[in-house]
Amino acid sequence: MKPKTKREMVLDIYDREAMGEVTAREIALIQAGLISAFGEGGAMSPAEIARVLIDEDLPVRLDQVFRMPHPFDEYEVIFSGHASSSTLSRAEQSLQAIDGHYRKFLAAGDRTGVRYARQTAQRARQNALTLAQSPGRTPTERSVQSEIAQWFSVWLQTPDLFHAWLELRKRSPEFRSNFDGEKSGAQNKNKE
Repeated sequence: MKPKTKREMVLDIYDREAMGEVTAREIALIQAGLISAFGEGGAMSPAEIARVLIDEDLPVRLDQVFRMPHPFDEYEVIFSGHASSSTLSRAEQSLQAIDGHYRKFLAAGDRTGVRYARQTAQRARQNALTLAQSPGRTPTERSVQSEIAQWFSVWLQTPDLFHAWLELRKRSPEFRSNFDGEKSGAQNKNKE
């Protein structure tokens, strides 16, 4: 038997629960059924669920549905602002925040939170790489962004070793000669 799609599952849950008019309560029940069937990755936004039902001419109270929070809003708020950094000290702060949330979600078994942490780090790395290659940036800005991209790459590859690696990196002669002003700013922030 072919596995059901999310769309088919939404309609099955609607029928199985004999829902009638769909309000926020019914959307939440459908959402729980999708997560139960497909795991955390099976979640759909309230608007997506409503669209499936409306396409089948089923009664949906849109005024209630569109006031519902998206299941991933919490993660968007947690990781907002951490995907771009203009300085090394800001990048270090972002990585510390991402890493803290990553570890919390990992310990809790929250795969969605872990995925959001990694996606945020990947976006930050890509943003830094783009800026490092931008001809509109000064050589110093490009060098800083290249360094930031390297930091995020190392964290993505080995989050457990990242902090030890970063301390060694900041002590290296190459880093000191390239980022003396940036380094002292980052160290002063760390001492506060």
